[in-house]
Amino acid sequence: MFAEKVQQLIQLLEKQELEAENGIVSPQLYLELFAAYLYQNDLCNARFLWKRIPQNVKSGNAELTRIHNVYLALWNNNSPEFFKAIEYEWSSNIAELIFELKEKVKQETLDLIGMAYSSIFENVLIEMANITPDKVTEVCSQLDWKVENGNFPRLIIPKRRPVEQKITTTSEDQLFILTDFVSFLEN
Repeated sequence: MFAEKVQQLIQLLEKQELEAENGIVSPQLYLELFAAYLYQNDLCNARFLWKRIPQNVKSGNAELTRIHNVYLALWNNNSPEFFKAIEYEWSSNIAELIFELKEKVKQETLDLIGMAYSSIFENVLIEMANITPDKVTEVCSQLDWKVENGNFPRLIIPKRRPVEQKITTTSEDQLFILTDFVSFLEN
């Protein structure tokens, strides 16, 4: 799975950073680690990574500045700004990671819209979820959302996805079951 691969990458990059001579590594390593933290939604570690990157490395690398803008949008929970910031020609070593991050955030945003809105205008959906206007109908049909006919902006009626209920038992219930079982064994 991709998430496991990212976790292994983080461990490898953190180890390389710790073992680096003079404690300073290449901007590329910082960039990869930053992207991996963002994919994992580990914004605290991304923040601390940004603080420990030397200032001359930050200012000398446009991609690091760009990925920091992606981080800021995630930190501020601003999905339209996130999608603006992530639109960039990323270097080949993080392009796949950035693509997966973008798709993950897009899906999470659609899930949140489905849970939070009883209706939403098409233009708001386009901005929030970074959907092109010609793909709105297709995305809505995949999610089984209703699109009202009419002029732009059309009204969209999201449908909540069924939430899987995890069966949990309290410690009190478990103690009761254990007591019944012990009583059964004793009799």
